[in-house]
Amino acid sequence: MSALAHLRVIEYGSGVAAPFCARLFADLGADVVKVEPPQGDAARRRGPFPQDLPHPERSGFFHLLNAGKKGIVADLDDAAELEFFHSLLAGADVLVENLDTDARRRHGLDFDALQARHPHLVIVSLSPYGRTGKWAERAGTELTVQAVSALPVAIGRPDRAPLPLPFDQADYQAGFHGLAAALCALHERGRSGRGQGIDISSAQVLAYQVGGMALVTAKRRIEWKRAGRTIKGALYPTGFFAAADGYVCIATIHGKQWHSYLRLMGDPAWADEGQNRDSLYLGALDEGGEVDLAFRGWLKQHTRAQLQELANANGLIIGSVNDFPEVLGSSQLAFRDQWGHVAIGGRDVRIPKPGYRFSRTPTAIRAPAPALDADGPAVRAAGGGRRALHGTGSGRAALDGVRVLDFGWNWAGPMAAQLLADMGAEVIRIETTLRPDNMRLYAHNSYFFCHNNRSKKSATFNIADPRGAELVRKLAARCDIVMDNFAAGVMAKNGLGYADLAKENPGIIVVSMSMAGQEGPKRDMRGFAAIASGYAGLDSVVGYPDNGDATGFMCFGLGDTTQAIQGAVGALAALAYRDRTGAGQFVDLGQTASMCATTGEPLVDFQLNGREAGIQGDTHPHYFPHGIFAARGGGKWLALAVRNDGDWRALCRLMGRGDWAADEGLCEAAARRARAGEIGAAVRAWCEAADRDEAVAALAAAGVPAAPVLELGERDGHEVFDGRGLKVRHDGGSFEACEIYATPWLLTRTPPAVSRPTPAIGEHNDYVYRELLGLDENTIANLKDAQVLV
Repeated sequence: MSALAHLRVIEYGSGVAAPFCARLFADLGADVVKVEPPQGDAARRRGPFPQDLPHPERSGFFHLLNAGKKGIVADLDDAAELEFFHSLLAGADVLVENLDTDARRRHGLDFDALQARHPHLVIVSLSPYGRTGKWAERAGTELTVQAVSALPVAIGRPDRAPLPLPFDQADYQAGFHGLAAALCALHERGRSGRGQGIDISSAQVLAYQVGGMALVTAKRRIEWKRAGRTIKGALYPTGFFAAADGYVCIATIHGKQWHSYLRLMGDPAWADEGQNRDSLYLGALDEGGEVDLAFRGWLKQHTRAQLQELANANGLIIGSVNDFPEVLGSSQLAFRDQWGHVAIGGRDVRIPKPGYRFSRTPTAIRAPAPALDADGPAVRAAGGGRRALHGTGSGRAALDGVRVLDFGWNWAGPMAAQLLADMGAEVIRIETTLRPDNMRLYAHNSYFFCHNNRSKKSATFNIADPRGAELVRKLAARCDIVMDNFAAGVMAKNGLGYADLAKENPGIIVVSMSMAGQEGPKRDMRGFAAIASGYAGLDSVVGYPDNGDATGFMCFGLGDTTQAIQGAVGALAALAYRDRTGAGQFVDLGQTASMCATTGEPLVDFQLNGREAGIQGDTHPHYFPHGIFAARGGGKWLALAVRNDGDWRALCRLMGRGDWAADEGLCEAAARRARAGEIGAAVRAWCEAADRDEAVAALAAAGVPAAPVLELGERDGHEVFDGRGLKVRHDGGSFEACEIYATPWLLTRTPPAVSRPTPAIGEHNDYVYRELLGLDENTIANLKDAQVLV
């Protein structure tokens, strides 16, 4: 049985975020019906295609986003067809859509109208900037979304243009967030009988993630700026480094690791000069200093495999940056059954599944994407039916009554549990004063710690002591979900693996988020976010293609945020299954696998055409012009994306190039790309002569997607996020007041909220020890003295 086999989902979407969100429902077993306009989803016309020969049924991109769905055609501009669409919604549980504002108004498909007619329906609306706010009606693309999130200002070289992440990363993140929010709303609907609207902005999702990352160094006033291949403010060495045969990502978590590198280098004489043994001091310096150059030179004497062997033998963290063919050849991913198989043009093509692996309800890509209207006759003949739901109408939080034990540390684990806590779950952090979370331990990380651990409670147990582990097992018997992001095997080693917890509580859901998963040839892999994104191939294509300078993006922990949202989805999907069956299960996530879920496009292209994705820069495979351009005044940048002939003509008029606008030979992107030097120079000159914000306003008024590349300091107060609650003030409790980022989901009935300040360590011991475990005063005192309850 599948986790979501009871659900029917209707999708009316194009682009990436909405189709991907709906495909994730299909992977989990939901019956997903994709509704397309008569001309079909535009993704059918976007490659990669086998041998680069366009065909609407052979688009690798379309299959990647739409595998496992049924397909029908309906023209919503026809009154009878619109009524048919409503008949589908009457029998569905979820609508996933990304209609533009005009279409929603024209068809009467806004939240209020849909909820009035279909009160049971959960509506997931995904868009670049959200359904509310001053930018709600602006055209947006992946590039402009990243620009306003402030991500590009920290990626790349400080003396060169900012860089975006390639392959629609923001929209993939939004798709996962839309699914998680929908699962929360569906859980609440089981109690109230009522659906609701969910507004997901790709820009806000990415701003929440970028904001969380920036809080790591905010208290030390280290600017969110481009620092090349290093992370400014991290312990040295932390960054993207060249080896003899490629690149590696290195993460350093304590200063002694730098001393180990010095020993491996033969304790050079310069190591004892000044502060050259101080990892924190070196981490605040710019790339290219004397120490940095010496270290990079030593690394380049070794292959990636040799460096990983040295890391394993010396307690260091080094990850290989793979190319996409190496990803497809990964023995660990093959062991985890990472790939779904679809036939495209007669070829078997592997498509990545998400990173969560369920013990009872495995995900599966059950079919290729549908041909246009392939299921139209059958779906129309069957009729839509009608959902009849009953409930109390309770206005309580979506996850009210769900109790979670959170063993998370650093970012991925705490973020996953934070999302559940903000949605109303009672989340109890299990900690110990004997080995606190590094982010709690160091005062300069307190803003980041508060961001990830608000709305939670805290209780202390020494799980290394069998008595502590036994008490946690008893506590888990009164819980619904247990989450951790320890290294593989740690929970089981301490008697807290799924098998141990299920003996006490057969309905328990256990979600473990390790680097590579609990089993397999690479199960012992250690690391952090960039180790995962490097393993999945993404870091290898971030950089400047003109000189082959790969920079990676160590500044941004995409691997952690991707693991976190998939951990939340895994917990919620397992909860949906338990709500129906009473059965719990184990959810095993590998961060490397989670990252693969968002890098399908280059993997598919390699299989179809043998083409390896090179360094992407700010280019786009189907839009031109497309990129980040300097504006007047120095240090100001704007993002610009020309999607089609209409955008091109509008840009030409603004630039005073009526000759280009009238040239029919330039109506296609490929023709414009053939004149890239000439056109690119003209666009750069126009942008450099213009005020950034005036140029963006003019382009937006003409319907051309454009946005300022916002600095972090200006982003949080920018009008693009007005009224959407991007930030909240964290005040109270034992931490210094600070500004943190809200869960980026806008729900019409049960919105997320920060319910309590971040707890002091052990702040809720009395509640947990006495009320939940029923321990008496003498027992508690004795166990504290024995270093069990500490």
